[in-house]
Amino acid sequence: MGLILSIDVGTTNVKAALVDENGQIAGEAKSVNMKIEGDANGKAEHNPAKLRTALLEVCRLAIGSRGKEVECLSLTSYMFGLMLVDKDDKPLTHMSTFLDTTSQSHYPQFLQAIGDADRMYVKTGCPPIFQYPVNRLHYIATKNPAMRDKVAHVLDSKAFIMRVLTGEYVTDYSTANSMGCLDVNGNWDREIIEAVGFSTAQFPRVLNGFVEKVPLTEAICAQFGLKSGTAISAGLYDGAAVAAALTGFESHIAVGNFGTSGMFRVPTATPVQDLEGGAIQSCLLKPGMFFTGSGINNCTIATNLLLNVLGLELDYLRGKALSVPGSNGIMTFPYFTGERDKVIGNIGTGVVFGLGIASTRDDLARSFLEGVAFSFLFVKERLDPNKTVKELRLGGGGSANLAWMQIMADALNLPIRLTNNPEMGIIGAACVARHGVGSELLERSRKIMAGGKLIEPIAANAAIYEEVADRYFAVRASLREPLLARNGLHPLKNRAAPATKELGLLSEKA
Repeated sequence: MGLILSIDVGTTNVKAALVDENGQIAGEAKSVNMKIEGDANGKAEHNPAKLRTALLEVCRLAIGSRGKEVECLSLTSYMFGLMLVDKDDKPLTHMSTFLDTTSQSHYPQFLQAIGDADRMYVKTGCPPIFQYPVNRLHYIATKNPAMRDKVAHVLDSKAFIMRVLTGEYVTDYSTANSMGCLDVNGNWDREIIEAVGFSTAQFPRVLNGFVEKVPLTEAICAQFGLKSGTAISAGLYDGAAVAAALTGFESHIAVGNFGTSGMFRVPTATPVQDLEGGAIQSCLLKPGMFFTGSGINNCTIATNLLLNVLGLELDYLRGKALSVPGSNGIMTFPYFTGERDKVIGNIGTGVVFGLGIASTRDDLARSFLEGVAFSFLFVKERLDPNKTVKELRLGGGGSANLAWMQIMADALNLPIRLTNNPEMGIIGAACVARHGVGSELLERSRKIMAGGKLIEPIAANAAIYEEVADRYFAVRASLREPLLARNGLHPLKNRAAPATKELGLLSEKA
């Protein structure tokens, strides 16, 4: 069997590597940094010309002289991307990322246009938070109708990359779902799209990323020395690609990513609704299969800010235990780019609570790490109140901080198994392209994870965190009114109750 050129388009870099039939990287992964261009108004986006250049450069580096050995390509890319293109295929905008907050204050107007946010949630599986590009679309249509009238194509990150490589505007169900206007059956929702000022004809064709492939253009094949007719797998979004390598979508095993942002998700056969809290997204992988849970906007974002503000080195956070569980009463709510729930998400900002004259630098630093752990716990409790999840498998650069991973295991009271390879997105995308979904993918993931480091929760610490978490979430709920006031909005009292719906977990035979 040949090699697969696997491409992972992230928010901070574009990676690619050749992956063999055993799910191992042949040689080494190549990476090209991608600068997020921003401003004081909240813009955080990629320049499409630079993104295209980075994509082609990283493919060239990864393939080298082995083009004729490449069987096919695989692709995974980030959620929440949005770019608009005119009839001549010229970009009208840059590609916005999930860090973009320019349309945050517009969100109430979007909700008015939609009319019933809960109905939209039920139809799409996407909770009503401002980060979904559908909100951004209404913002653009309202603020810049002249641009809106020029739009021929509405693209997510994958549709843009697929256009570069195949000449077609196509995406997959999971990446399309992050637009916020794809229904749970896999169709672009006409009612929502027309309510924000666009039409379904402007959106890309949606493919089953587990099985469907698209031929590369002849120019791309020639450029990289590939065989004529070489195709690229539609694939999955980046978090689901990680899950493919970590678990093969095994039942009762949660998947997490711990990088700039994070996630806590499990595979389910049906959508899971969280109408009160709006924290749970049921991301459609293919009809009848969902990857359910939530992203966490702020993971290593929190520690990067902490290190910058205090002028510390990363080794400081990795080198010692840092204070005690509960951080001697300091609570950090690390919502520096908002969060993905109805109560705090759209108005969130960072808050440190409980500082006193006896507080130390170690207390403050540990509270930042605990705050991220509690963000994961918030999702876990709403997604799985009956504690059916038995293990969390975690990847991403932040998981290298073992002290932080122990805090995570203790706070979640859940064993955490870490990966041996930092490139699980690349490996998972290749595994999907080679095996699809089912027993072969599951068996491959088990082999990939064999020997992965297991971090067990410390019972005494878990007991402390159970008590601290009650107080932490009580303070969290009370933040809504001051956060509304900070944003000049009328305070609304709305404390969410935990979700109680049983998980419709997929069996191992899915």
